Formats: sequence, structure tokens, C-alpha cells
Amino acid sequence: MLNSFEKNEIFMSCRYIGSNNLLPNDGSVINVIGNHILCDYLCDTINSLNKSEYKYTLYQVETSDALTSTVKKQCFLYCLDLRCKDENVLADFEKALSYANNIEGSAFVALVLIPMLSKRDDVHSLSEIELSALSVGTILQQAEDLLSEYCNKLNIKEIRFDNFLIEDSEHNALNLTQLVKESVDNKEIVINSSDAFDIVSACSMSDAINAVFTVMKHGKHGSIYNMSGEALSLHKVKTFIYETLCEYGIKLNFEQGDPQQKKTYRALDNGKVHSLGFSPVCDTDTQLIYALSSMLPQEYNIIKDEINNSYAGKIKYVREIELELLSEIDRICRRNNIQYFLSGGTMLGAVRHKGFIPWDDDIDIAMLRNDYEKFKTACINELPKKYQYQSYTNKDGYHYFFDKITIKDTYFSTKYSDRFDMLKGFSTDVFVFDKTSDNKFFSKLHFKTLMALRLLMNVRWINEPRKDKSYLLSKLLLPILRIFSMDTYSKMYDKLLRKYEKRNTSTVLPPATDHKWRGVMPKKWFETVTDAPFENVMSYIPTGYDDYLKRWYCEDYMDLLPLCQRTGSHDYYRLDLGNEIKTDNEETKHYNYKGELL
Repeated sequence: MLNSFEKNEIFMSCRYIGSNNLLPNDGSVINVIGNHILCDYLCDTINSLNKSEYKYTLYQVETSDALTSTVKKQCFLYCLDLRCKDENVLADFEKALSYANNIEGSAFVALVLIPMLSKRDDVHSLSEIELSALSVGTILQQAEDLLSEYCNKLNIKEIRFDNFLIEDSEHNALNLTQLVKESVDNKEIVINSSDAFDIVSACSMSDAINAVFTVMKHGKHGSIYNMSGEALSLHKVKTFIYETLCEYGIKLNFEQGDPQQKKTYRALDNGKVHSLGFSPVCDTDTQLIYALSSMLPQEYNIIKDEINNSYAGKIKYVREIELELLSEIDRICRRNNIQYFLSGGTMLGAVRHKGFIPWDDDIDIAMLRNDYEKFKTACINELPKKYQYQSYTNKDGYHYFFDKITIKDTYFSTKYSDRFDMLKGFSTDVFVFDKTSDNKFFSKLHFKTLMALRLLMNVRWINEPRKDKSYLLSKLLLPILRIFSMDTYSKMYDKLLRKYEKRNTSTVLPPATDHKWRGVMPKKWFETVTDAPFENVMSYIPTGYDDYLKRWYCEDYMDLLPLCQRTGSHDYYRLDLGNEIKTDNEETKHYNYKGELL
């Protein structure tokens, strides 16, 4: 079973390969030959692509002797590890070339893991021909001579790799795995002044896979491509490890080296593969974070901490005030016999984490229509003054398609919401699961009509044409849409939403447009609720939570997301906690967020 890091690298590769149109033709036969970790990642990526609409035949074998397929137009990905001391490594390589040569229309991509580069103080990185000129008489030259022999008979390309971030090997000039292990075992990182002068290059597995698919699609016959990541000094890598792990008790020690030495380089120049359109999937620091996460014990939860950085260190306070608000909502609902339940990612957090998903930043609740109407009425009388119930019925400029309970003395906005003149602060979203027709045709018509009206309302609320392919149409419609106020459209939407309210149906609509493909849901999933702890608040989830979460997310909703998706759901534009930030000053001044001096 793949671990979180492996899933993440494969997820990023699949997304990159799809978005850059690097997929081979459907039905392609791809042979992956070799027993290096790179081969495993290649095969797992191809298998993941096979789960989508693309279908490839994959053969993974350790040696060319195991090849049996004779289908025309095959692609061979041969991983040749020239760092090992196997005397037969080139003999087996030649067998694979000979085998591929006998299959009409086949292509051959040699993935060559080169021996550790010698240190140089005159050249920062070596390009393709430069490295070839320096390798005369070496095993690399012999391998490339073999490739040259078949170039007139077979479509051949070569990719050279020097180091991988996660490879634990004495042949790896960086050997990050061993570096992290020693740091954790010894509870210290030792930086020698000479580390600043030792420069190496290494790439992530996702970038390595993406480079392979890029060369497969766009590489030229007979060409060699160097592939590696950014050149890093050992000093930078060790400093990064310390900055990441210092809160876990890792100490930093210095050792004095020779201060007079020059920088030395063991790096590949990858400009040629970039000329094919290749680009890294994320920056070097992010790649290092992902790599470290795969090497550290479970208690070193460095991915979770990223949301704190994205919220300027305030996520703790944000969650505290949101839990306080949830506690008030729960109090009002229990007092008035109102049945609510946690929704979306908040429900998933309650089931999987007993609280916030570590990288989530908000709380959502939902209700069926009858409970929602009772809740709105109860909030008028019982909601504390520090909160405000927001709905289009307030006629205060709020026109979202769901209600909010907002903490007044805070400010939180996205780039989208900041353009509107309404109260903006940290809040809990209140969603309604409204009835729809049990007939598939009419429920689909109901949903599509709602979505069409929402699109028109968005154009009217923003009050300017859309920036996408609907620009011309929205520009033509906008003068007509301006005839009516947003309040008029909100009333129309609410009436359409409640079309089946008084009918005896057993189906409800999900409230969020971005999950429309999940379809309608049985009302019985949400008719009863059960207690569920959410951090320090005992809240509710529907008894049909398992069916809901499988439909809303996937069958394996208890599995964690790929690392690159463990980010906050809101790309905030402006954040101000006001008096909710903890202070020793007991006197508080309430600010007007439209003008703090007012």
C-alpha cells in the first residue's frame, strides 16, 4: 500500500501529465524495466492514470529476459543504474535494446542513473555534451555507445539522473534520508562551515516522472536530456532541516572547517529538458518539506503546521473563536429542539479527526428546511450580540446562497468577497438541504435551473462582465439584469429552491455547486442525528454520515489527502482578529472595519 508521500508524488505527476497533455495514445503498451525506486513510481503513476478514462497496458519487469509482449508500437522505459557494480548491467541493457529493435514502431527511453559526479570548482553545472566529453572511457560512455549503435534502427532517447531527494544510497551525493535519520537519532544537526561550499543537485520523484513523460512526448530522437532539481548546498539543506525540526527539540551545532576553500559543484544542467516545456511541480522548499515528511517519525507532523504559516500564525485563535461560535449554535439548537448537523469537511473532521481536519480553517453546519426556519427565528432572540446572523433577508448587501453567523469584531475576506459592501468576518456557514423531485429528470431540471439563476445572480452582484468564456454573453445581459435589484433575485432564488418544500418527496439537493456531480441524496440520511465530539464541543452528525461522506468525497474518505492538497480551503485576502486576539489589556475598543478611526 502506498504511503502519504508516495500518493502525493503520484497525484502531482498525474495532474501535471494530464494538464500538459503528455499522455500517450490510448491502448499504448508501456514496458518499465528495472528494479530502482524510479520504476516503482513510474508504474504507480501509469496505474493511477489507468483509473481515469485513459487505458494503457503496463509491464513491469526487472530484467529484459522477462519481456514477452510482441504488440506493435511499444514504448520501453529502461532504468539503467550505472552506479551499481553489476558486471552484467550493460549486457542486460543490450538485450533490451535488441528486443525492442525487433518490434516494429517501438520507442526506447533510457533512464540512466549516472555515477556520482566529481567535484569541480570551475563549472557550476554540466550540460549534456559537456558531461559526455568528460565521461570518455567510463561505463556511462559504454552505455551511450550502445545507444548510438541502435539509433539508426530504433527511436531512442536518453534521460540522465544524478540524485533523488528520497533515495537512501551511498551513491547519492545528497543522501537526504541518512541526513534526516542522523538528525532525529542524535537530536542535533551538525553544520560544518565547509557545507556551504559543497553544491549538489537532486530532484523529486514527481519531477523525475514528469520529465520522463515530457521526453516521451516531445523529446527528439537521438537526444540526451539531463534531469535534476535545483543545485543545493549541504549548508542550505541542513539549515532547512533545522528550521523545520527545531520545535521538536532538534539542536544545531557548528564545526569549523577550512574557510579558504572554493565552492565545489556536483550538479547537472537541466536547461535542455526545460526547453521541451518541462517545469517543476512545486518550489524546492516545498519539495524538501514533502521529502522530509516521508522520512520523519509520525510525531513530526510538519505538513499540518503549514496552515499556521499561511494564516500568519493566527490559526489557533481562529479555531478558538470558531469553536466558541459552534458552542453557541449547539446551545441554541439543543434549547429549542432544533436538529442540525456538521457538514462537508467539518463532518469529515469530526469522523476522522474528532475535530478540525489539521489543514482546515472553518466550520460548516447544515439542516433540513423545517429545522432551518426554526433556527433563524431562534437566533433573532438568543444569538449573543457579538455575533450577527447574515441572510439576504436582512437587506444589508449580503447575497450568498447560504446564511452565515459572523463574529462582528473580526474581518476575514477572500479576493472575491472583499469587493462587496457587507459585514465580513470569521463565521460559520449555514447550509440547507432542500427537497427536490424523486424523478431523476425533474430533479436534474430543478438543479440546472437553480445553477442558471445563480450564474445570473453572480454577474448582477459583481456588477461587471465575467472574465471567462462567458464574457460577451454576460456583457450583453448585464444592462438587462440591472433592471432588478439583488434582493429581487434572491427572493426568486429562494422561491425556486423551496419548490418541493410541501411535497412528499424523499430526496434532497446538496447545497454546494462545486459538488454538483455527486447528485441528489436520500433525505433519510439526514433525518436523524447522533452526538459527535468536535474538539471540545459535543456536536451532531447525521446517522447517515457514512453514506454521505462516501458520496461527498470517496469510498476511502478515512484516508488522508495527498500532501499537496493539505492546505486551507480559503485563499484569504485580508484577515483581522480585532479584539479576539488575546491580550493582557482588559479594556477593548470596538472598531469600525469600514474606517478604524470612526
